[in-house]
Amino acid sequence: MVALNKVYIAGRLTRKPELRKTPNGISVTDLLVALNREFVTLGGEKQQEVCFVDVVVWGKQAENCVNELDCSSPVLIEGRLQLDVWSKDGEKRCKLRVAAEKVQFLEKRHSRDKFPEMAATA
Repeated sequence: MVALNKVYIAGRLTRKPELRKTPNGISVTDLLVALNREFVTLGGEKQQEVCFVDVVVWGKQAENCVNELDCSSPVLIEGRLQLDVWSKDGEKRCKLRVAAEKVQFLEKRHSRDKFPEMAATA
């Protein structure tokens, strides 16, 4: 059996990314991406739901995200699922998130700065 671990998501950031450095000096940032979905119920009612996905970005790409992205910036992310496991207060904890391989900015920062009314409606 062949395993495949590939994820593509497109959504908007829920907060501005912040840069951190590992003890080895490697740049890293966490993104929280909101994925909106509209659907119609069996009764014909329009509904919306939001799924929030944690994404980790490393290296130069993390630095670019911090410099170019803001809250509500639209992004397309290609990556893989990653399970992080740790212990806290004697309890084992885990979190499934996306490890980004590529982050594509779907809106240039300068266009939001130049036309702020467009960024608010986008």
